Amino acid sequence: MNEPRDHHYVPQFYLRSFAVDPERLKVATVAKNGEMAVWAVRSIEGIGFERDLYVHMQRGTPVSVETTINADIETPLSKSDTWQKIIQGREDALDASDKPNLYALIRHLNVRTPHALTTTMELAAMAADPDSTMEFADEERAFYASLHNNPQKAQALFNAQASSLGWAERDYRNARMTVYRSPIPLRTATTPVMSLKVPEHRSLVLPLPGMTPYQLVLPLSPAAILTLVQADFEDEFRNREIPLEVATYYNQSRTGVFAKFDTVRHMVTDREGLVETMTWAPYDLIKDTPTKIVFRRR
Repeated sequence: MNEPRDHHYVPQFYLRSFAVDPERLKVATVAKNGEMAVWAVRSIEGIGFERDLYVHMQRGTPVSVETTINADIETPLSKSDTWQKIIQGREDALDASDKPNLYALIRHLNVRTPHALTTTMELAAMAADPDSTMEFADEERAFYASLHNNPQKAQALFNAQASSLGWAERDYRNARMTVYRSPIPLRTATTPVMSLKVPEHRSLVLPLPGMTPYQLVLPLSPAAILTLVQADFEDEFRNREIPLEVATYYNQSRTGVFAKFDTVRHMVTDREGLVETMTWAPYDLIKDTPTKIVFRRR
């Protein structure tokens, strides 16, 4: 009964690295509301949460892992020397000694959002559909069938991944990580990790046949993004600057993901270049004032 009910699926400590006020309590975001999207400054406490998100039923009893997530993962990461470098604007000081914390952060934030849970259930529905065009191995079909037939099992699996990192340990040695420092402010979202394609390479680790090579991308602050590729490379950690065109492409990609997926509900961004990418996304500009920008989806 003492468990909190509003479960923040994007940690508040993470959003504070994008804060626009000295107290680090507010961020500027574009928020969806039906066909409308509105940019404004909002409270960090009031975004990126769902009621009872991390609750599943066990023998008829609701079990919440919200407190476990906070105590075992969020708090240690937020108090780490790695995170201190980020909030102090010392992204250039991130090095190989920070790799364990950065790996934990990106893998954790990738699996704990409503988008991750929705994607799992969509895959389960596709695996159960004989007319689906996506190919599944027999083992995959059996696994997804068990989730499709028992949503509480899917919720329990989601909670287990969100509240621990043991499932990600075996892939750590194959993780190639790069911090890219940007010349312009970078955007993030309340679904902060996104996947982007990478070129084919014989050293890439692709667990299943037919997979498209990809990287996970996580903004650490407006000044830097982190990428993770599962690959067998000797150079496991890099920290470098990116040119303006690459940073611009990233921000455009982030806007495209925000526009495409309903579960990506807030995009954290300043005003710079926002109208241009939102009208590409595609939205129409309805109103533009110093404190609010209103768009309508085409």
